[in-house]
Amino acid sequence: MARTLLTLSHITHTYPQAAEAALRDVSATFDAGWTAVIGDNGCGKTTLARIACGLVRPDEGTVSARLPFAYCEQDPRIEPATLYDFACDFAPDAVRLRSTLEIPDDAPWRFDSLSGGEQKKLQIAAALWSRPELLVLDEPTNHVDAACCERILAALRGFSGIGILISHDRSLIDSLPRQCLCFENGVAIMRPGTYGEAFEQRKRELLCARRANEKAKRTVAALQRERIRRAEEASKTAKRRSARGLNKHDSDGRAKRQLAVFTGQDGKAGALASSMDARLARARDELSRTRVEKRYDGEIVFDMRPHPRKTLLSTDETVITCEDSTNAAAPFALHVPQFFMGNTEHVGVSGKNGSGKTTLLNHLITRTDKEIPTLFVPQEYTASEAARLVRRVQKEAPGTKGRILSIVSRLNSDPDRILEGGRTSPGELRKLAIACGIVDRVALIIADEPTNHLDIHSVEALQRALTKFPGALIAVSHDNQFLEAISTTRIHLEREENVSRCRVL
Repeated sequence: MARTLLTLSHITHTYPQAAEAALRDVSATFDAGWTAVIGDNGCGKTTLARIACGLVRPDEGTVSARLPFAYCEQDPRIEPATLYDFACDFAPDAVRLRSTLEIPDDAPWRFDSLSGGEQKKLQIAAALWSRPELLVLDEPTNHVDAACCERILAALRGFSGIGILISHDRSLIDSLPRQCLCFENGVAIMRPGTYGEAFEQRKRELLCARRANEKAKRTVAALQRERIRRAEEASKTAKRRSARGLNKHDSDGRAKRQLAVFTGQDGKAGALASSMDARLARARDELSRTRVEKRYDGEIVFDMRPHPRKTLLSTDETVITCEDSTNAAAPFALHVPQFFMGNTEHVGVSGKNGSGKTTLLNHLITRTDKEIPTLFVPQEYTASEAARLVRRVQKEAPGTKGRILSIVSRLNSDPDRILEGGRTSPGELRKLAIACGIVDRVALIIADEPTNHLDIHSVEALQRALTKFPGALIAVSHDNQFLEAISTTRIHLEREENVSRCRVL
């Protein structure tokens, strides 16, 4: 039986009203097994995946062949079309999937009340259950803790079709894919191996490119110096050829000049100087082909001071009843200790899925004084919230808009592309919201999973920005490395049976 391949040839696509193409002349071939699609936010990863499935028609290029597919969206709140068919199936494969992903039998029937991590597991389970020839997963490990990531990885290893994985989760893309489609500096390059292997290959290529670039620069500089020397020599020769300044009775001097012109000896310096132009043009062309991609890592300047009130938030000790996302019949108690937050304190909140992190965050939000300028960054933006945020920036005065877009660029996104009328990715929306908050000089930022949907370079840029944020910060995340960098205080939620407690680390 012939092996099934998915081939995308010379794909170009531009969203309506967008000034720049989301994809330009991209070609790639996908074989059985997993291919990771890697690149900065907004580079066209999701657009490419939707074109592969036939959900978006490209302006140019072809897709061959069209395969039965399942597509898991980034947003965990989107209910899978096959959810209830999966829920009613108790054949061995369906039971095995529910066991691997630890999905309770009643979970599909209360999808809307589940946590983001539990919803994501159901999306993946329903997709795998449908046995597609092509499976696309867009950020499958957002919203989930480390243990859940391991369960998702175990389930995905059993898939035998063509898998396209869009992810910035290093643990996932370092273990699952057999090749990586890397978006680099506007070009899509397929590299063999996992992300780590592709990254090492990219490092070697960049090293070679830098060496070639430096060599080309030295060649251009040397040729420029030689051209100047020869031009000066030609100028001197031209002066020697001139009869100007000779005594009109100096017949011997005039004869020597005429002999030099006749034999061509006098014009050699000029001819050599002219030939340098062609050599210099070729060297400059070679230099332009060896340009090395530069990534802007500038720092954000915070034009603000901490709020004059020394304590921005305080709570009394309390117990909150929380619904268990894995068992609706077994609510649990979240014990919240007495809590005071200073005007420059950075609090990082961690814990497993279902331990009550979002509930704690919502409780703290209700205890925040409305007079304190506060920015809340949710796990997901609705379509109306996203549109409202983009319109807000579009309507700003030129100076304010420029400041917002400057911050967005420092968070590793192209600001022009975000506001040009194309589709704004979830990661770009986060950057836009944080940039607006900084320009608004908010005294407190509250962020629920702020690194979700962000590419690796963007996480690093956001980490640098929040570390230096002079106000107060509360951030919930499963990324411990990120929390360690940005936090002055750590709170970890630990759940045992029907009780979850906050522990200060």
